[in-house]
Amino acid sequence: MEEIQYAFIDEFGDYSFDFDKQNVSTHFIIVAILVKESNIEFLEREMERISLQYFQKELPVTEEDMLQILNEVKDFPFSIYAYAADKRKIREESGVMHQKPFIRYVNRMLYDDLNRTFEQLDLVANIKESKPLLREFQEYVKTKSIPDLFNYSIFGFNQTESKLLLQLSSIIAGILAKGYDRPYFSNQYRYLYRSMKHKIAAINILPPDYKHFLYDYKSDHHDSQYDEAIIKQAVNQVYHYIKKHHKSEEDEERLRIDLLKFLLFNLKENPDEYVYTQEILDNLNALRDIKINQHYFRSNIVSKLRDSGLLIASSNKGYKLPVRLNDLYDFVDLSSLTIYPMIQRISKCRDQILLATNNEVDILEEKEYGYLKKVIEMGKVEN
Repeated sequence: MEEIQYAFIDEFGDYSFDFDKQNVSTHFIIVAILVKESNIEFLEREMERISLQYFQKELPVTEEDMLQILNEVKDFPFSIYAYAADKRKIREESGVMHQKPFIRYVNRMLYDDLNRTFEQLDLVANIKESKPLLREFQEYVKTKSIPDLFNYSIFGFNQTESKLLLQLSSIIAGILAKGYDRPYFSNQYRYLYRSMKHKIAAINILPPDYKHFLYDYKSDHHDSQYDEAIIKQAVNQVYHYIKKHHKSEEDEERLRIDLLKFLLFNLKENPDEYVYTQEILDNLNALRDIKINQHYFRSNIVSKLRDSGLLIASSNKGYKLPVRLNDLYDFVDLSSLTIYPMIQRISKCRDQILLATNNEVDILEEKEYGYLKKVIEMGKVEN
């Protein structure tokens, strides 16, 4: 039997849609701290120590305190799976301007995504009157999940409790709000994010319409008149791919969609930086019992996305969505290091066999090798 995985869930934000009022949140943040059963005791012990150090004083927790807390928990065995619901876009696209339809909308999106992503998940939340979304989410899940003979649901709320681990999810939700929510935005978010980014399995944007990335990105580069066209093409392709395949139940397709979501997330947080392959694998594998390796990732995930026409830049620093022309040159340069030597080896092999057989045997004569033959012969003409 696979080890039980728990999700300790908390929220940040209000339910108002009157954005002209001061301090009304533009985003509603939901954070699930994912923990394996065998790690709960250790995490609770460590969070109790942290709680006594930072939360027993009368003064509020500062951003410096948050950074210290992140540095203390950075090596702890948990992952962050979160949602950032942009209430402005939900209002624009769905006409939602009231608490009840907003809660119904988010509940459905949460359930569909979590249930599709995790085959088994024990959900834990502090169901308070002040948190109607989580309270109603619990009721929504109960209507969808069928318990076994022992009244246990493989995906659902099963009476598990942990105030300390819910406190951790509350801390992370508050930190994410500093990067997404207009009233709480902080210039220190970049530093906070960098301290926890290796723990983030996914940050899902709601509504799941990624076209807004086209407008969020502002380039600091002025070296190419084509940069805007490149980022629009890259993001549009990703958006259409996710929209087309988001309901797929195939493991590989879900991996590809998770990768694209992560690259979009990186585009928002660090548009000019590549993400190392191992960091991507750590994020993808955090959600899965069967781990994927680099060879599988490159040949079955990245290559298949590129075969579908998606623009994914790569270099010796990892992967990213291209935001300027130089990103695509990076991809061409990296690919040429492999492609050109291989073509040269095939050409030399072909020449040796032609010489040995008095030009009677051409190993590229078969129809399926026609393109290789043309490439090699064109290269000889140019030389």
